[in-house]
Amino acid sequence: MRFKKLALAVLIGGLPTPALAQINAPVPVANYITFGGFDWAWASPCPPTGAGCGSGAPVDFTYQGTQGWRLPTAAELAMGPAVTDFGTAGAFACASAWFTSAYSHCDYGDAAGGAVFGAPGGNVWYAETWVIRDGSGAVPEPAAWGMLIGGFALAGAAIRRRPVKVAYTA
Repeated sequence: MRFKKLALAVLIGGLPTPALAQINAPVPVANYITFGGFDWAWASPCPPTGAGCGSGAPVDFTYQGTQGWRLPTAAELAMGPAVTDFGTAGAFACASAWFTSAYSHCDYGDAAGGAVFGAPGGNVWYAETWVIRDGSGAVPEPAAWGMLIGGFALAGAAIRRRPVKVAYTA
C-alpha cells in the first residue's frame, strides 16, 4: 500500500505545472492604491527584470504600459507609500497577476523588511517591484473628446435655432 502511495506521489510530482496566465486587462481598483497623486500597484515579488528570482519572469508592460503604468523614479519611490498603505498582511492590494506570468502573489514580509526595488537598500534579489501611474485614474479615451466636441456642437445648434425677439419702439 505504501508503495502505491509513493508511486502516485512521484507521478503527480513529475507532472508539469501549468504556467500562470498574465491578466491583460485594466488593473481593478481593489488591486492598487492611490497615494500622493499617483496610483501605486504591487507588480511582482521579484525585481522588474526577474533576475535572481529563480524562474521569475520580468515585469511585462506590454498591456499595462498602455494604461499608463511604469516603474517609479527614485524620487517618487522616496516619497511613495509605505508597505502598510497597501493594507495588512492578511488583506493588501496586490496586482502581480496583471504584470507577470510567473507569480500571482506579493511578499508582504519582504517589502516590510525594506526589500523594494529601487528603494535605498532595496535592490536585493528578492526585492518587490512597485509600479506607478498618474493618479487621475484611467488613460483618457479619444471617445471622451468626441463627446465633448459633440456636446458643444449641440449647444451651439440649440442657441442658433432659437428665434430672436426684437422689441420695436415707436
